Amino acid sequence: MHPDLEKLVSRGKIDHDTGTKLDAVPPGTFCLHQSWGAGKVVEWDRLNLKVIVDFEDKPGHALGMKFAAKSLKAVGDESFIAKRHSALEELQATAKSDPVSLVHSILSENGSSMMLDDLETLMKGRVIAEGKYKSWWDSTKKKLREDHQFVVPSKRTEPLELRAADADPCQQLLDTYADSRDLKGKVKAVDNIIKNINLFGENDAKLSELAGTIGEDGRKGVKLQFVPSFELLLARDELVSKAKDLEEGEGWVKISDIIAEQEDEKLAELLESVSLHKARQILKGFHTAFGEEGWTDKMLGLIKHTNLRTITEIANHIIGLEKSDAVIDYFENGLNQRILTSDALAWICRERKRHAEVIFDPTLSLSVMSSLESDQLQEEGAVRAANRLRDLVCDDRDLIPDLIADADINTIRNFASRLVASASFDELTRKSLMARVVKLHPEVQDLVAGREVKEEVLFVSESSLAERKAAYDKLIKEEIPQNREDIKIARSYGDLRENFEYKSSKEYQRVLMKRKADWERDLRLANPYDWSNPDTSSVAIGTTVHLSPEKDGGEELTYSILGAWDSDPDKGIIAYLSERGSILLEKKVGEQVSLPDANGGVQGYKIESIEAFDKA
Repeated sequence: MHPDLEKLVSRGKIDHDTGTKLDAVPPGTFCLHQSWGAGKVVEWDRLNLKVIVDFEDKPGHALGMKFAAKSLKAVGDESFIAKRHSALEELQATAKSDPVSLVHSILSENGSSMMLDDLETLMKGRVIAEGKYKSWWDSTKKKLREDHQFVVPSKRTEPLELRAADADPCQQLLDTYADSRDLKGKVKAVDNIIKNINLFGENDAKLSELAGTIGEDGRKGVKLQFVPSFELLLARDELVSKAKDLEEGEGWVKISDIIAEQEDEKLAELLESVSLHKARQILKGFHTAFGEEGWTDKMLGLIKHTNLRTITEIANHIIGLEKSDAVIDYFENGLNQRILTSDALAWICRERKRHAEVIFDPTLSLSVMSSLESDQLQEEGAVRAANRLRDLVCDDRDLIPDLIADADINTIRNFASRLVASASFDELTRKSLMARVVKLHPEVQDLVAGREVKEEVLFVSESSLAERKAAYDKLIKEEIPQNREDIKIARSYGDLRENFEYKSSKEYQRVLMKRKADWERDLRLANPYDWSNPDTSSVAIGTTVHLSPEKDGGEELTYSILGAWDSDPDKGIIAYLSERGSILLEKKVGEQVSLPDANGGVQGYKIESIEAFDKA
């Protein structure tokens, strides 16, 4: 014990245990305090029984000798803690230029193992600025994983470890795979093995054994963790292709077999979740999975479930194999049936000068607006899909001019009218988009000024109006409030991604809100109409018309033309806004009309008589 401390002990100023511990932290010693961090002992103040320490943020701080003996831990002059006190700028420079060596030295000083929270405590706010630590650690973590000396945990509850310097580097890489607790960590471990494949020799039995283990791990996880399991199998196949003379083993789990077993939604999820490189690998597996006759149709069938990026990859893959006709046929049929998603329409728009040129025509402009209007009613996932089409309409300044270049004036006015009223764009964007239309067709300027065609009045009966009002009241007072409660209850069940009750309630909410908007519009436009004494000189609301067929053997027809909400086909009552009602309105006795038949054609009829509708 230092003589000065012995004197204090002999005089009873401090106890022997305190003197022994202080002897380990003499003046000039670097030390660590749990609360105040790194420091350097300046002196023992024997008169006042104090230890004076220069801490990082508390220079010249005095501690009672007994307290100092218990709380100060001596550290070596070349330790990280000492350098944090005496050479902070040097550490900061190393953290930027060579973070791997810095972490290596810290782990070496701490028994080759350290929790991530403890590492953060040492570094954050001192060596690395408070707001930059996360990005620094994310970058450093990638570099550590590429260095087989380190075992980087996937969870913060597990330690960061340094392997022994004399350990076999190949075994270290294999151990990293074995030590990985989740599938994502295993995928990264395999990727690291592939990067260091030159460390392994030819016909390496360890790699062969690893490939079998990877296949088994991937197979076990397919049902519960489909995407990471599949990525693991992809990594295994890449490992086999890069290793020297490594071949498929007995019972090999084939990617094509797994692809063949999956529903379209699962395959779409997979393609959207992985990198482009891996997505292209997966698409190649379709050939084996579905055969020469089936792989094209299977890929095209995924388009309705996937985003624009994946649609592009699918189309490019098929077109690259000289099957462009199949792609064009798919999109053309989708346009005709009006079933293409916003992302599929976005692909046509993007490829209008290349692959989709033959199906890009003016009618697409109305399909684009219909899709955007439909997506406005959908929840988040579909809104994101709509954004890709919407952003394309906004950002591609040539798209609107191309869409309406060869359109007739009616199509242009229809497109412009819907654009002006669209809720998919904010006001400034709508004006900007309309400017592109007006530049080519000044005759639609009136739509911009708000002089579009006014909404037409709906002529309805008093009884149907009362029924609609009652239904609307029930919707507002009962159905919508009940739906809100259902959503609250469903939300309490947890995990909204897999919550069927929640998804079902939200889907029904969209139906109710669409119904509410439609009925409010209809009730605003509704005009009760009294047709007790209609003018029977021509077909009008409130009249019954008798028609005879032009062809022999045809069936005579009788229709009563009533209000917009009074349709009852079984009784021969049709709304004046219906297809047949619109054709018959204002026609007179003796005139010929053509009405649609059940086969999609038309039949000719002659109006024989017109009379007032008999309410009885």
